[in-house]
Amino acid sequence: MVQFEDFQSKHAIESLKRYRHEYLMFNDDIQGTAATVLAGLYGALKVQGLGPEQLRSKRIVIVGAGSAASGVALTIRNAIARRQETQWTNEEAATRFWILDKDGLITKNRKGLTALEDTFFDLTSFARNEVEMEGADLLEVVKAVKPDVLVGLSATKGVFTYEVMSAMNENCTSVQPIIFPLSNPTSRSECSAQEAQVATKGRAIFASGSPFPDVVYEGKSIASSQCNNRFIFPGLALGAALGQTGAVTNAMINKAAEALVELLEESDLEKRATFPENQPIREVSCHLAGRVIEQALVEGIKIGNKDAYEAHQEGGSAGLDDYIRSKMWNPVYRPLVYLPPGKGE
Repeated sequence: MVQFEDFQSKHAIESLKRYRHEYLMFNDDIQGTAATVLAGLYGALKVQGLGPEQLRSKRIVIVGAGSAASGVALTIRNAIARRQETQWTNEEAATRFWILDKDGLITKNRKGLTALEDTFFDLTSFARNEVEMEGADLLEVVKAVKPDVLVGLSATKGVFTYEVMSAMNENCTSVQPIIFPLSNPTSRSECSAQEAQVATKGRAIFASGSPFPDVVYEGKSIASSQCNNRFIFPGLALGAALGQTGAVTNAMINKAAEALVELLEESDLEKRATFPENQPIREVSCHLAGRVIEQALVEGIKIGNKDAYEAHQEGGSAGLDDYIRSKMWNPVYRPLVYLPPGKGE
């Protein structure tokens, strides 16, 4: 199982294009980040009392158009389109997105748009038809679009201004606004947790790439969840490697995101946490690994590990999870030198 990250984008994309269907591999910066963001959105929907199928009803603004942002947009789009409740085409699902880069909103009128077709994710499919809004800044877009979800992958500190988040909050009257400033380190975060809660009068469902403390607003503690890849990549990699699935498919990545939300508890939801705060990461990874293997079975992928296959056949999800736990490494060591009792510590 090859997990690679911190490559220059062009090399990461080339490697994925060349090898992802031939070898057991994934890029954590692109695919792992995208799956984690998708899981965070599913978690935010659960906070709102909605199911994952309701993602199709959200208007999503993404600030940033690099490989990470494109990967996030593609993964969310595919997640919307692949659901049986939706049965949309990719083109229909793409209409739920508005993407901005350093030159503003990307529309079909963007100069050099055809050059974007060379990217792994073909960002041209997300270009808006409202050509009169070409290059519109974030505040203009928020006022015109009235988004439910604001995602930042711009590496630009403070781009989520008070005015932007306040305008978003005013438009989100029935449910809380979802604000995800995902750039890191903290010096590049689009906003802080405190700034988001102040601008939205304590209503924001917040998750960030950099760590921020929980915010106390008018006496109530509100979670500042961290959208950290550690929630996804260990379980995704464990499931693919232990199951010997031969490849890591988009559906397996999406299933890992869905499985993570299953672990949210009432205490998480009360604080508006979008990720499980009280679950040991080893149990999180075990749960995700089991669901990833099951997704491979749904897709008709041969499970190369006979023992894993039989554990699922005989015991279902619980039996598979027990098998996975038995194969997880425990960092416990026996002493190398034997000391008789009373002869030392």
